[in-house]
Amino acid sequence: MLGNTIAAIATPPGNGGIGIIRISGANALVLLQKMFWPVGVASAGFLNRTAENSCSQKEQHLFQPEPRRLYLGQVKDNNGGILDHALAVYMPAPHSYTGEDVVELQCHGGYLVCHEILAAAVQAGAQLAEPGEVTSRAFINGKISLDQAEAVVDIIEAKSAEALKISERQLAGGLQQQLAGMADALLDILAQLELAVDYPEETDEPVLQQQILQQVTVARQNVQKLLAQTKTGRYYREGALTAIVGPTNAGKSTLLNTLLQVQRAIVTPIPGTTRDTVEEYYLLDGLPLRLVDTAGIRETDDLVEQAGIERSKQALAAADLVLLTLDCSQPIEEFWLNLLQQQAQTENKVMLLLNKIDLLPREDLASSQNLAKIYQICADYGTPILRLSAKDGFGLTELKQAIKQMLMANQSGGEPMAALLNDRHKAALLAADAALNSAAEAAVIAFDAAMLSIDVQTAWQALAEISGQAASEAIIERVFARFCLGK
Repeated sequence: MLGNTIAAIATPPGNGGIGIIRISGANALVLLQKMFWPVGVASAGFLNRTAENSCSQKEQHLFQPEPRRLYLGQVKDNNGGILDHALAVYMPAPHSYTGEDVVELQCHGGYLVCHEILAAAVQAGAQLAEPGEVTSRAFINGKISLDQAEAVVDIIEAKSAEALKISERQLAGGLQQQLAGMADALLDILAQLELAVDYPEETDEPVLQQQILQQVTVARQNVQKLLAQTKTGRYYREGALTAIVGPTNAGKSTLLNTLLQVQRAIVTPIPGTTRDTVEEYYLLDGLPLRLVDTAGIRETDDLVEQAGIERSKQALAAADLVLLTLDCSQPIEEFWLNLLQQQAQTENKVMLLLNKIDLLPREDLASSQNLAKIYQICADYGTPILRLSAKDGFGLTELKQAIKQMLMANQSGGEPMAALLNDRHKAALLAADAALNSAAEAAVIAFDAAMLSIDVQTAWQALAEISGQAASEAIIERVFARFCLGK
């Protein structure tokens, strides 16, 4: 409850240089005065503890810190025992992270000392904060929107410098500005429709119908631009699952090792060496990839290899990008031609890699019948095809460029992303898109201002859900469930 004063350790568990205990609520200053005894501060700020007028350390002293100024002193428990030498800062409402009175104690970063100080704060009257409760108070008090709160987690969990930049833009309000512009456009449409409902005799219906249809179309295009970025947002947040798939001894493990520049996967001439999937993170010009080296798919009686092959098939089905790697120096089985065609026909992104090009003369490559079929399949479905030698690095630069181009194809116009859009945002944007599509269809078939306003209002509410203006309590709880203690 917002009436409570909460406390939590804001730094990660374990040993470190600094530990921070954060206290937020109406009694934050009172708790500071009970726990913290500054050194080198003018005595006018304290009870006069002379021989004639003394008081025990259990009594509350009258330390009145200046806002946002660090003080050096001692943190004491309820019995006056010294817990640590620390720095303290007081940030009064509303100019704090939560919008409430906030105190931070910066102590030595040991596990025990942090928990002892937290226990002293509880003894002094604080309640232990729930995970995400600090930031949820910032949201409830209007300091940040719901999408900005999500950006806090994305900043903490950023897996690349680019993901960090995007999350910082989101925290600074980049997504909020886009949503506000889109919401204002919908409110303009609603205002026109309300006028048409209230004053039908003064409405030129054919003209208004065209205006509304045009405005709804533009609004839907803006929603779809954001929708196109949801997959890219997931790539930056989680890493794009990139499965290296192919027959045994096609050079899949060599390709993984060459990209990582480390011998991560075992490479031997023996077919079936890779028995399980091997996954590693790889940063490709700031874009995180979850590279998965899979076991070669083939018929086998080996139970261990069969389990690895099954995992390979699972990685193939779940992949954001499939790197179908074939040994072009060997005959290519019909199975792989069929798999390539199946993958090319789906929405999955697939790229064909003709590996071991160093083992095959160019004239043989041009005359191979199976390769001619492969080229035809790739031409029919627009599947990129690259020649490379994973062993000596030939074609590796072109491969990296092609991977990023395929995965970032949804990034429209080269504009910087305003946010790492997540599944919650995607669901809201899909709802807004469906409502605007319904409005556009209705505007064409039969213009009814009252009915149209319902669809436009639904779209506005969907966008407002992203920022938290119209989010349910269940959605808000789900957002803050991602947070750690002290944040």
